Amino acid sequence: MSLTITQLGKYEIRRELGKGAMGVVYEGFDPVLLRRVAIKTILPAQLVKGEAADIMARFQREAQAAGRLNHPGVVAVYDYGEAIASDDQVCVVQPGTRSGDAVVGQRMAFIAMEFVEGQELQDHFDANECYTVSESARIMGEILDALAHSHRQGVIHRDIKPANLIMLADGRVKIADFGIARTETSQLTQAGTVLGTPAYMSPEQFLGQRVDARSDVFACGIVLYQFLTGEKPFIGNPTTIMYKVLREEALPPRDLNLTLPEVWNVVLKTAMAKHPDDRYQSASDFAAAIRHALAQAPARPANAPTNVPIDTPSRISSHPTLRVVAIILGLLIAVATVIYLATDIRYI
Repeated sequence: MSLTITQLGKYEIRRELGKGAMGVVYEGFDPVLLRRVAIKTILPAQLVKGEAADIMARFQREAQAAGRLNHPGVVAVYDYGEAIASDDQVCVVQPGTRSGDAVVGQRMAFIAMEFVEGQELQDHFDANECYTVSESARIMGEILDALAHSHRQGVIHRDIKPANLIMLADGRVKIADFGIARTETSQLTQAGTVLGTPAYMSPEQFLGQRVDARSDVFACGIVLYQFLTGEKPFIGNPTTIMYKVLREEALPPRDLNLTLPEVWNVVLKTAMAKHPDDRYQSASDFAAAIRHALAQAPARPANAPTNVPIDTPSRISSHPTLRVVAIILGLLIAVATVIYLATDIRYI
């Protein structure tokens, strides 16, 4: 028998917001506190047997980790629960089937969280939206402030990336998805486990070493790099990205964006340092460095974009080697012009 979910615990299910391989996200309503909520669900029966226990543990850890946090820059978690789909408890039988249907007897885990109306920062990046340096600094300041609170509570996010940063209509930002977070007291994530998104992972994450707040600092450095240049510093397939993160330095951001003062090269080089001891030691330190860099930067028009295409002709002026070549070519052209004019004068 197939069931269409109309209620989970005390929460009324209003509509489906999205569906993934492991479960469905619904818009729900809390009839006690009279507020909308987002309800993320997982059906263990849909998971690969060998991975089900680990994924369920991570799902519960997300609720525990985010539930410890109380900050306007973090999507709030209200509740965690598990239920058995049945025709007289959490589900009501409906004719027919649709996406999100459950089966009688299936175990279902759910997290009820703050309903946030906004878009992922990734959507804005995908649309090639440009941000001024000051706007980028403001947004990063909010992210780092929320992370500083998280770190003080002993929670390391470990998967900071644009897809986990929600931009609200008023320009504020919230951090979401603590699904692979590590808490100081957690025994669920041990050293030797590699979890994360390759393009935003720190060297110690790739090496399976124990991570701390400085891994989140590294990921924030990559996000800031995207804000300022429109490009990721490390690209390719996962193996290529891992090699670059471990062995290669990112191209200085000023090479991609000529409008940036030199100080931003220093800020991002420190944030994305290979060894944690060489990075900013906390999210607060990184935020302070951004404020200092912004104070040193010359004023820019409010509507001037910061993202400059890599192939812009003006990039020549920022690259020492290309600048020398340009000067030599200019001199040769000038000499040739003088010789040509002198020859013409002789034959008049």
